[in-house]
Amino acid sequence: MPRVRLYVPAQVELLQGTANCLLDDLSQTGARVTMAGRMPTPGANLVLRIQGLDAFGTVVWSQSARFGIQFEDVLPLHDVVNLRHFADAYVDHEADLARSNARQFVQGPPRLQRQT
Repeated sequence: MPRVRLYVPAQVELLQGTANCLLDDLSQTGARVTMAGRMPTPGANLVLRIQGLDAFGTVVWSQSARFGIQFEDVLPLHDVVNLRHFADAYVDHEADLARSNARQFVQGPPRLQRQT
């Protein structure tokens, strides 16, 4: 199955609770995730949550700050495509935000004008 590279924020819900993560890549059958903190062990069940999608799966490998998920059910291709579009828009949004923050840093905060 082909994988799409995403690098967008997501969440994983484990027995221990919900944790923020970065969804590195995705296919119809699985995903690779990067997460800080306590890593799930192979065999752990979880739910990957992103943009209204809840994908149930099992951790199949875990190394350093990354782990792989195999989904219980194959994701519909349109869900994978929609997440790719979301990732593209997310990257553009983050770049615009960084430019705006840099511009504001250089120019300083907006000045108030007196009304007479």
